Amino acid sequence: MKHLITALTLFLVIIVAIDANAYNRRKDYFLRPQVGLWFGPITPVFDTADLLETNLGGGLFFRYNTPLRSLKLGLDSSYQHFKSKGVNELTFVPVCANLVYMLPLSLPVRFQLKAGAGTGYVSSEPDDFSQWDPVFMGGLEISFPAGRIINIGLRLDYYNIYEGYISGSDRNGHVFTAGISLYFNM
Repeated sequence: MKHLITALTLFLVIIVAIDANAYNRRKDYFLRPQVGLWFGPITPVFDTADLLETNLGGGLFFRYNTPLRSLKLGLDSSYQHFKSKGVNELTFVPVCANLVYMLPLSLPVRFQLKAGAGTGYVSSEPDDFSQWDPVFMGGLEISFPAGRIINIGLRLDYYNIYEGYISGSDRNGHVFTAGISLYFNM
């Protein structure tokens, strides 16, 4: 009987320890690598808004941890296609590396700031013109856990398509995206 009570006590301690460890990992989901996707409205802003119309877009992203608790490395890409009131169309596919910083607030939702740079494929129709341009981006994400593996969020991103290096170019492209994100914790 003594061995049975010892075994049951040991089993109970192990179960409680496993559950406590799992709770801590679920609670701090930002510390896990993440892969995700987003979908939502994309709109040109500033001078670009005079040329193109708002549309829907979507994209993918990947986040990986750094040794600093509140900082992650990210890689974002999306597909954005804009039409105009005339015959022109623009396709924009940015690929940006970024740093994601989680604001140190003790709330159920997480606020994350991000900034980065990369390149973007820009294709213009009917001119049949395409090239890769430098891209700078910044954004804000608000997310909350929807279970152990999934997080849901809202993302707001601004992209600056830099064309100042092209002789004769007098403007840059400006795009703002807003979307619902679905994060998968790995």
